[in-house]
Amino acid sequence: MDRQHGRWKLLFSEALLFLLVVFFFSCNSDQPPVPISLGLAINLSGRGGAAGEDIRDGAILAVNTINDAGGINGRPLKLLVRDDRNTPEGIRAADQSLVAEGISAVIGHSTSGNTLLSYPFVTAKGILLITPYAATNKLNGKDDLFVRTQVNCDLYGKKSAALFERRHITSVALLMDMSNGDFVVDWKDSLKKYYHGRVDTVTFNSRKQVHWPEIIASLPAKKTDAVLLLTEASMSGVALQKLEAAGYDGARFATIWAETPELLHYAGGSAENLRIITFIDPKNERPEYLAFSRAMERNFHKKATARSSRAYEVVFILADALERRKENTAIGLKNALLSGDYMTILGHLRFDEYGDVVRPVYEVMVHDNQFQSNGSI
Repeated sequence: MDRQHGRWKLLFSEALLFLLVVFFFSCNSDQPPVPISLGLAINLSGRGGAAGEDIRDGAILAVNTINDAGGINGRPLKLLVRDDRNTPEGIRAADQSLVAEGISAVIGHSTSGNTLLSYPFVTAKGILLITPYAATNKLNGKDDLFVRTQVNCDLYGKKSAALFERRHITSVALLMDMSNGDFVVDWKDSLKKYYHGRVDTVTFNSRKQVHWPEIIASLPAKKTDAVLLLTEASMSGVALQKLEAAGYDGARFATIWAETPELLHYAGGSAENLRIITFIDPKNERPEYLAFSRAMERNFHKKATARSSRAYEVVFILADALERRKENTAIGLKNALLSGDYMTILGHLRFDEYGDVVRPVYEVMVHDNQFQSNGSI
């Protein structure tokens, strides 16, 4: 009798365990899939923070578009945005907050200097850092967890030298805003590496008081064929106006740092015939880009810019790699990124063995208050 009772007790326990397992899995099957989190660390409230809003909006649009199409293998993307305030303390706080959230990658930051501050912490935590904005040479050729869709300064210097020689420019004066020294110094050094003409420099720091009369007096005094503005959009606009007022009639060049609608606002007609060295081609008739541009106006009531399009592009590149990666690690994600060949809203690109981007560089000219392409350099 006791033996029979024990057997029924065992059968009852096994049946109960089976029902509990079935119940557990049936409940879990109704749960939504776990999102894949991406971090976006950019300046939203510090000096120049308005530019970060374009970056944020482009990334949000990309995430929403991907999720509307089914996500990553059925899992939605989740974008966690942090304001780095354009300060060392803000950068550390933003990165620490994102790492604590268990993100798959950090997209950031919005300048070379800020990215260099972020780089050792994020990569040491075993998390991929990817940026569409940092061009500094200090991160070139490293076998690490860093990838970028921005062209590095070495290639910009090489292309700038080729453009100057094509335009028969034998001397150039650089106006260098040292608030982003890791970008402008690397650009200068790269240009001097490839350019056989004379290079003079005039430096200032836009974080401090700017003495425009001294700056404008210094540039023409160099007696060069051209001026290259290594300055962001607002500073470039002011410099162009003041150069025009001073009667400067040499060629004027700028970089992707100034390629925004704000440049045209601050410069007015003084930007006419300015030439910009950039990887953003304004003559972009790709259907995907036009759809992105319409979506920006529909969802955010603003026009697409070089900043928002780069953010949109990098999220789609990450999504492609997340879908293809063979292992759920940062190394697995980087390997997937490097093995891809991408046709994006901005054109074709791939990455070299170290995660530096390979893509065309263009000469863009301002004409009738619009950016127009002069083709690749």
